[in-house]
Amino acid sequence: MKHFFIVLFFTVWITPKCISQKSLSDYSYVIVSEQFEFQKEKDKYELNSLTKFLFNKYGFHAYFDREVPSNVNRCDGLWVEAEGTPGFIYTKAQLVIRDCNGFEVYRTIFGKSKVKDYKGAYYECVREAFEEIKNLEIQQKEISNSENVLASKTNETDNVKNTSETKIVSIPIENPNTKLQVTSTENIPANNYTNYSNSGKSYLLRKTSKGFNLYQEVENIDDDLQLVGKLTITPTSINFIDVDNKELLAYFDTSKNLIIEDINNNIVYTIEN
Repeated sequence: MKHFFIVLFFTVWITPKCISQKSLSDYSYVIVSEQFEFQKEKDKYELNSLTKFLFNKYGFHAYFDREVPSNVNRCDGLWVEAEGTPGFIYTKAQLVIRDCNGFEVYRTIFGKSKVKDYKGAYYECVREAFEEIKNLEIQQKEISNSENVLASKTNETDNVKNTSETKIVSIPIENPNTKLQVTSTENIPANNYTNYSNSGKSYLLRKTSKGFNLYQEVENIDDDLQLVGKLTITPTSINFIDVDNKELLAYFDTSKNLIIEDINNNIVYTIEN
């Protein structure tokens, strides 16, 4: 009987963390649900965007379902859901990761928060759950996509043939004697959500109907994704308007880095792959 309880103890203790023998790094991507079971609408409080952002930050290739590249191997991916329970004293939430067959691969601890505001509470819970994921030091393998590989090789060939045909648009700024060199709009990121960094800080670029919103990751319980400014796209220019309504010109270079042109210096946001 004593041996039975010892075996039972180790089984219960090990099971939640070691449900699968396969490492999370052995998968190519994760799909984050756009509406968790406890939400009444998609991306309520921008919690799903934050979750996807944090997965990308900590070594995953994270997408919403509608963003996943075509022709990927379905079973190379994982699916992420969050389970949350608001309470009188604590709000709790944890992340659950499943494979293509619906089997549970990983479940985090419950993050807890005493904050009464639901947005702040769920943000704090998710961040606490991610502390566990952060410590795993995941580095997912590259996505296997034959169509993308073929397109890449075709583009490389085309680039060799058309090196001298790069499109450049000249746009005057406040000083009429100064011109800003802007690469063609084909350099604009195609994804709805793109991660950037600047001076050691993390940023999220979110596509909108008019262009993009740029958010800074701020690690506090009130507003983790703080709006920095908005990008509007026109046929001839990209305009950036910051939260103080200061308007500047911007562009994406050939590496899809975001450059905001100021009078004194350029602000460069480096894309995180």
